[in-house]
Amino acid sequence: MAVQVVMPVLGVGRDSGRVVRWLKRQGELVTAGAPLLEVETDMAVVEVESPGSGVLSGVRVRAGEEARVGTVLAYLLAPAARPPEPAAGPPPLADAPAGAAGPAWPAVAERVARTWREAPHLFLFRDVDASQLVVARGRRPAAITYTDLLLRLVAVTLARHPLVNSGGNAVNVALAVAVDGGLAAFVLPGTDRLELTALAARRAELVDRARAGRLRPRDSEGATFTVSNLGMFGVDAFLPVLSEGQAAILGLGRIADRVVPVAGVPQVRPVLSLTLSCDHRRVDGAHAARFLADLAEAIEEPAAWT
Repeated sequence: MAVQVVMPVLGVGRDSGRVVRWLKRQGELVTAGAPLLEVETDMAVVEVESPGSGVLSGVRVRAGEEARVGTVLAYLLAPAARPPEPAAGPPPLADAPAGAAGPAWPAVAERVARTWREAPHLFLFRDVDASQLVVARGRRPAAITYTDLLLRLVAVTLARHPLVNSGGNAVNVALAVAVDGGLAAFVLPGTDRLELTALAARRAELVDRARAGRLRPRDSEGATFTVSNLGMFGVDAFLPVLSEGQAAILGLGRIADRVVPVAGVPQVRPVLSLTLSCDHRRVDGAHAARFLADLAEAIEEPAAWT
């Protein structure tokens, strides 16, 4: 019996996806659970595993083409079987060679542009004394990065500010990372409940998978808030664009020494610049400011939360 390969659900509010490339050729034997194709989500290219074993046949959606969630993309047949005739729709399409993908990341650009046009962005800025964050980082193993510490602090702060957390109680923070050819994002479910060592290990695993192009659809599902960190590129501050469906996103700049007043005396302190972008229809300025103030307090005294 033929096994249908269908376009998977790719996230809340997504009703379609774009095939980036097929990882197997038509006529090739595929085993259940093996990577079968790559599909573009909002901010990542993810791998879709084979739903069964069989010979890849009757490919109907080629690399670069878009299809609605649930659309049959191809079939997996027992050797020597013939693909079933589709009930409706276009005839089966010839397969594109593995690796012959169309140009990346159009769907991503379209969604970013739509969010920028449709969501009234409210931007808040705050500089934070990162002295104790630097101390906390120095006391941790090398595998735990500033990003891990900040993810933890963001998550516990979001738990106290559900409006900023897209209105929900489950804190699922997405992290945007640079990959070859663009940007990818993955989600850390229950971020506020993850112990710091576990959070760091999971973050490192997902970063490696993202950069190898091996994220799965579930790795990008359910985000309630996004963190984008450009500090490692020497950026002081930037204006992040909201992710579709979310109420807010936090931009992190680099930690840099600056002269600041401390009890009326100028001192050199490490300073971190935060930029919070909010959908002003969902989060007003007062709520956003309170969230940012609580986050700044947590960063200035991280030992209490990490």
